[in-house]
Amino acid sequence: MFTGRALIAVKVIKPTGDWNAGDIVLIEDWKARELWEAGVVEVVDEADKVIGEIDKTIAAERESEPLTALPSGLYERAEFYSYYLENYVRLNAGESVETINVKLTKLANLRKKLRDLKMIRFNKILKAVMLRPNSLELLSRLSPEERRIYLQMSRLRNEWLGDV
Repeated sequence: MFTGRALIAVKVIKPTGDWNAGDIVLIEDWKARELWEAGVVEVVDEADKVIGEIDKTIAAERESEPLTALPSGLYERAEFYSYYLENYVRLNAGESVETINVKLTKLANLRKKLRDLKMIRFNKILKAVMLRPNSLELLSRLSPEERRIYLQMSRLRNEWLGDV
Protein backbone atom coordinates (compact mmCIF):
# COMPACT_ATOMS: atom_id res chain seq x y z
CA MET A 1 0.00 0.00 0.00
CA PHE A 2 2.65 2.53 0.99
CA THR A 3 5.56 2.71 -1.39
CA GLY A 4 8.06 5.25 -0.15
CA ARG A 5 7.34 7.52 -3.13
CA ALA A 6 5.59 10.12 -0.97
CA LEU A 7 7.09 12.27 1.76
CA ILE A 8 4.95 12.92 4.84
CA ALA A 9 5.53 15.63 7.45
CA VAL A 10 5.59 14.29 11.01
CA LYS A 11 6.28 15.80 14.41
CA VAL A 12 8.58 13.77 16.64
CA ILE A 13 7.00 12.88 20.00
CA LYS A 14 9.67 10.52 21.37
CA PRO A 15 13.31 11.40 20.67
CA THR A 16 15.04 8.83 18.50
CA GLY A 17 18.37 8.87 16.67
CA ASP A 18 19.04 12.38 15.37
CA TRP A 19 15.48 13.50 16.03
CA ASN A 20 14.51 15.44 19.14
CA ALA A 21 11.01 15.79 20.56
CA GLY A 22 9.22 18.58 18.70
CA ASP A 23 11.23 18.26 15.47
CA ILE A 24 9.20 18.24 12.29
CA VAL A 25 10.69 15.98 9.63
CA LEU A 26 9.73 14.65 6.22
CA ILE A 27 9.80 10.87 5.95
CA GLU A 28 8.56 8.26 3.49
CA ASP A 29 4.92 7.28 3.77
CA TRP A 30 5.57 3.73 4.99
CA LYS A 31 7.93 4.99 7.71
CA ALA A 32 5.41 7.63 8.76
CA ARG A 33 2.78 4.93 9.13
CA GLU A 34 5.02 2.63 11.18
CA LEU A 35 6.28 5.41 13.46
CA TRP A 36 2.80 6.89 13.94
CA GLU A 37 1.36 3.51 14.84
CA ALA A 38 4.24 3.01 17.30
CA GLY A 39 3.55 6.40 18.90
CA VAL A 40 6.97 7.82 18.02
CA VAL A 41 5.62 10.59 15.79
CA GLU A 42 2.46 12.57 15.24
CA VAL A 43 1.36 13.06 11.62
CA VAL A 44 1.14 16.69 10.52
CA ASP A 45 -2.33 16.75 8.98
CA GLU A 46 -1.80 18.05 5.46
CA ALA A 47 -4.96 16.47 4.04
CA ASP A 48 -6.31 19.90 3.09
CA LYS A 49 -3.13 20.59 1.11
CA VAL A 50 -3.48 17.28 -0.75
CA ILE A 51 -7.18 17.96 -1.42
CA GLY A 52 -6.16 21.34 -2.88
CA GLU A 53 -3.57 19.65 -5.12
CA ILE A 54 -6.20 17.20 -6.32
CA ASP A 55 -8.59 20.08 -7.04
CA LYS A 56 -5.91 21.86 -9.12
CA THR A 57 -5.11 18.63 -10.96
CA ILE A 58 -8.78 17.98 -11.72
CA ALA A 59 -9.13 21.52 -13.09
CA ALA A 60 -6.00 21.07 -15.24
CA GLU A 61 -7.27 17.72 -16.54
CA ARG A 62 -10.63 19.19 -17.46
CA GLU A 63 -8.97 22.10 -19.32
CA SER A 64 -6.55 20.00 -21.37
CA GLU A 65 -7.37 17.24 -23.81
CA PRO A 66 -4.26 15.10 -23.45
CA LEU A 67 -3.19 13.54 -20.20
CA THR A 68 -1.01 15.85 -18.14
CA ALA A 69 1.73 14.84 -15.73
CA LEU A 70 0.56 14.53 -12.13
CA PRO A 71 2.34 16.14 -9.20
CA SER A 72 4.89 13.65 -7.93
CA GLY A 73 3.52 11.23 -5.34
CA LEU A 74 -0.01 12.68 -5.42
CA TYR A 75 -1.80 9.32 -5.37
CA GLU A 76 0.48 8.03 -2.62
CA ARG A 77 -0.02 11.11 -0.43
CA ALA A 78 -3.78 10.94 -0.95
CA GLU A 79 -3.81 7.25 0.02
CA PHE A 80 -1.68 7.97 3.09
CA TYR A 81 -3.94 10.75 4.37
CA SER A 82 -7.01 8.63 3.67
CA TYR A 83 -5.45 5.90 5.83
CA TYR A 84 -4.40 8.43 8.48
CA LEU A 85 -7.79 10.15 8.77
CA GLU A 86 -9.68 6.86 8.90
CA ASN A 87 -7.43 5.46 11.60
CA TYR A 88 -7.26 8.71 13.55
CA VAL A 89 -11.05 8.64 13.93
CA ARG A 90 -11.03 4.96 14.85
CA LEU A 91 -8.21 5.27 17.40
CA ASN A 92 -9.27 8.60 18.95
CA ALA A 93 -12.96 8.04 19.63
CA GLY A 94 -12.58 10.06 22.86
CA GLU A 95 -11.74 13.26 20.93
CA SER A 96 -14.26 16.07 20.75
CA VAL A 97 -17.18 15.63 18.38
CA GLU A 98 -15.98 18.67 16.43
CA THR A 99 -12.53 17.19 15.86
CA ILE A 100 -13.95 13.84 14.76
CA ASN A 101 -16.43 15.55 12.42
CA VAL A 102 -13.65 17.63 10.85
CA LYS A 103 -11.54 14.52 10.25
CA LEU A 104 -14.52 12.59 8.82
CA THR A 105 -15.42 15.49 6.53
CA LYS A 106 -11.82 15.70 5.27
CA LEU A 107 -11.80 11.94 4.73
CA ALA A 108 -15.03 11.98 2.72
CA ASN A 109 -13.86 14.97 0.68
CA LEU A 110 -10.45 13.43 0.00
CA ARG A 111 -11.93 10.12 -1.13
CA LYS A 112 -14.51 11.78 -3.38
CA LYS A 113 -11.99 14.06 -5.07
CA LEU A 114 -9.47 11.23 -5.49
CA ARG A 115 -12.17 9.08 -7.11
CA ASP A 116 -13.14 11.97 -9.41
CA LEU A 117 -9.53 12.43 -10.46
CA LYS A 118 -9.09 8.71 -11.09
CA MET A 119 -12.26 8.59 -13.20
CA ILE A 120 -11.13 11.53 -15.35
CA ARG A 121 -7.69 10.00 -15.79
CA PHE A 122 -9.10 6.53 -16.50
CA ASN A 123 -11.37 7.87 -19.24
CA LYS A 124 -8.44 9.69 -20.81
CA ILE A 125 -6.31 6.53 -20.60
CA LEU A 126 -9.07 4.57 -22.36
CA LYS A 127 -9.10 7.10 -25.22
CA ALA A 128 -5.32 7.13 -25.38
CA VAL A 129 -5.18 3.34 -25.65
CA MET A 130 -7.53 3.43 -28.63
CA LEU A 131 -5.62 6.16 -30.44
CA ARG A 132 -2.03 5.74 -29.25
CA PRO A 133 -1.27 2.37 -27.65
CA ASN A 134 2.21 1.96 -26.16
CA SER A 135 3.14 5.61 -26.64
CA LEU A 136 6.35 6.49 -24.82
CA GLU A 137 5.27 10.13 -24.74
CA LEU A 138 2.05 9.23 -22.91
CA LEU A 139 3.86 6.85 -20.57
CA SER A 140 6.04 9.71 -19.37
CA ARG A 141 2.95 11.59 -18.16
CA LEU A 142 1.44 8.72 -16.19
CA SER A 143 1.88 7.72 -12.57
CA PRO A 144 3.30 4.22 -11.97
CA GLU A 145 -0.21 2.89 -11.26
CA GLU A 146 -1.56 4.45 -14.43
CA ARG A 147 1.37 3.13 -16.49
CA ARG A 148 0.47 -0.41 -15.49
CA ILE A 149 -3.16 0.10 -16.58
CA TYR A 150 -2.16 1.81 -19.84
CA LEU A 151 0.34 -0.90 -20.80
CA GLN A 152 -2.02 -3.76 -19.97
CA MET A 153 -4.86 -2.16 -21.90
CA SER A 154 -2.53 -1.41 -24.83
CA ARG A 155 -1.47 -5.05 -24.90
CA LEU A 156 -5.10 -6.21 -24.91
CA ARG A 157 -6.02 -3.69 -27.60
CA ASN A 158 -3.17 -4.83 -29.82
CA GLU A 159 -4.02 -8.50 -29.31
CA TRP A 160 -7.62 -7.81 -30.30
CA LEU A 161 -7.21 -5.23 -33.07
CA GLY A 162 -3.61 -5.60 -34.10
CA ASP A 163 -1.80 -2.55 -35.44
CA VAL A 164 -4.78 -0.77 -36.94
